[in-house]
Amino acid sequence: METRFLSQHSSNPLEVHSSDARNRAYVRQYRKAVKQAGGEDQSLPSSDDPLDGLPSPAVQEYQNHIAQLYHKDKNMKPGASTSKQHLQRRPVPEGYVDLDEEMESDDELAIAEQEPEVIVEEQEQMEDADAEHGSDDNHQGDIDEELTIYLKTKEEREEIAQEIADLQAAVPQLTQDYKIVDRLGAGTFSSVYKAIDLGYHTKWDNSVWHGIHRAPSSAYYQAEARPPGSNVYVAVKRIYVTSGPERIRNEIAIMEDCRGCRHVSQLITAFRQYDQIVAIMPYHRNLDFRDFYRVLPLEGVKAYFRCMFRALRDIHGRAIIHRDVKPANFLFDPRTGIGTLCDFGLACRIEKGPTHGQCLHTPPTRQHPHGKIRPTEEHDIEYIKKMQREARQKSLWPSDRVGYPEKDTRPPSKANRAGTRGFRAPEVLLKCGEQSGAIDVWSAGMIFLFFLTRKFPLFQSSDDVEALMEIAAIIGKRRMEKTATLHTSRYSSGSRSPSPATQESYAADIDNALDLLEQIMQPEAVKRMTPRAALAHPFLKDPDEPDDDEFVPHPFGEGVCGDYHFHDEVTEEPCVRVRAANGKIVVRRLMAGEGVCIGRMPCEFHKEGYGYD
Repeated sequence: METRFLSQHSSNPLEVHSSDARNRAYVRQYRKAVKQAGGEDQSLPSSDDPLDGLPSPAVQEYQNHIAQLYHKDKNMKPGASTSKQHLQRRPVPEGYVDLDEEMESDDELAIAEQEPEVIVEEQEQMEDADAEHGSDDNHQGDIDEELTIYLKTKEEREEIAQEIADLQAAVPQLTQDYKIVDRLGAGTFSSVYKAIDLGYHTKWDNSVWHGIHRAPSSAYYQAEARPPGSNVYVAVKRIYVTSGPERIRNEIAIMEDCRGCRHVSQLITAFRQYDQIVAIMPYHRNLDFRDFYRVLPLEGVKAYFRCMFRALRDIHGRAIIHRDVKPANFLFDPRTGIGTLCDFGLACRIEKGPTHGQCLHTPPTRQHPHGKIRPTEEHDIEYIKKMQREARQKSLWPSDRVGYPEKDTRPPSKANRAGTRGFRAPEVLLKCGEQSGAIDVWSAGMIFLFFLTRKFPLFQSSDDVEALMEIAAIIGKRRMEKTATLHTSRYSSGSRSPSPATQESYAADIDNALDLLEQIMQPEAVKRMTPRAALAHPFLKDPDEPDDDEFVPHPFGEGVCGDYHFHDEVTEEPCVRVRAANGKIVVRRLMAGEGVCIGRMPCEFHKEGYGYD
């Protein structure tokens, strides 16, 4: 889906620190690079005065809103939801006691009444600590997130207010559980808004979408519960009726299956009111790619692609292709080194089926995720050579003889070509009918190329033929010919230099980066590196860290306790067999996201008493 997420879009308003121990070093490098480039770190406050640059009427509105905010009734409880939900949220069990209810907490009003100079001074003192450890409970950050709309022009605020009113009128039950505070982005098929989850701390069991990622997994930020009393922000995605029903169903079903995947935007819930569809997801802070891709240090680039390839590894393991990997759909915060893959509007499942093409490679399998070249006995070698000779001859014709046959008798070549211009892999442009997750790896390689060349975008073709010519201009005629033959198509360093003390390791990093780029942008899909192999490549692999296999979330039914997992034959619900208090084995029905095994560890239902201790 062409949803444009704006800068500072964050699923967590808190400064969640990266679990990567090297994060602190590259954060300092990033800030230094930004200053050298003559810019400002957009992930940090750029002014001591948050109202700096606002016209005086906007300042007055901002102050009025502050007064209303701190005098509202904080004892008001959110109402019960009456929405008809496609994916339900599990309420907190009866008898739940909030142990923090009687405890004292920071008084937001007291903070607001402090002198501005004091706040600025404290903020400056905390900045280095935030970079080192991350901020655990930043109430001032909560206030800023809730009031970002007041940093926009009056005309834009009025437009957003009208949109929010329209949404609340169309889906009235939304206001019972969510307070919409701003718009994050708008596109052809949807708009996304920032909201406060009013029932996060008291009403819902959030463990299902948080997952069970454990430290030191880079996805631990997804599993961390938000601090008691803090504002928890979510992204509310309103899907327009311009999207077909099947497309909407496909997106929600795929996001449901991706629960538990690392560095993937999690589906909290989704519901419908007549023809209005709303999906709720976490809210992830990020910067616009154009603001940091030229200055991000190599350690930051590594963090970016570790997150990226972990996301791709996990969704490909569930036979899902994203199809639209690009910077706008990967929400990355350079300050924390955390990235999240979002927008599954074009995603599809890898399904075997008859195709009109005559590809010379097999469909993807578990042993060969990107397929493999078919044995020679399965195709007519002489015919292929004959067609290659004819294609070479035609390529030498003058331009006035080049074009499409007036009466093309060849069978139509139909294949999924969804994606964004400039990011489509060669097999997509060549209309391959047996596409795999390799198309996502190619797109990730394009982003890697942006970092290394410090140019964005690179390919800007107007159609598929022109796009193939752009790729051929780089990889050469012979490699493009081999790629076209594989799919039997109808179509015949940019980082700043380090100090001398680290020159040797820097040179090794660059060599490794170029080697990785070559392997993930291999034009032949069957030879393209898989996400799992990319994570083990010297550029991304840290010898001091455990292997990525230790933290990978297995698809439901796989992992050490997979024998206890199954899907109901009638309802297709995920189920597990567990031992009851009386010792008998009983069946427990689960929600999507439960019963996921991490690495060699059993799922949450088989931790003890099943021989996996």
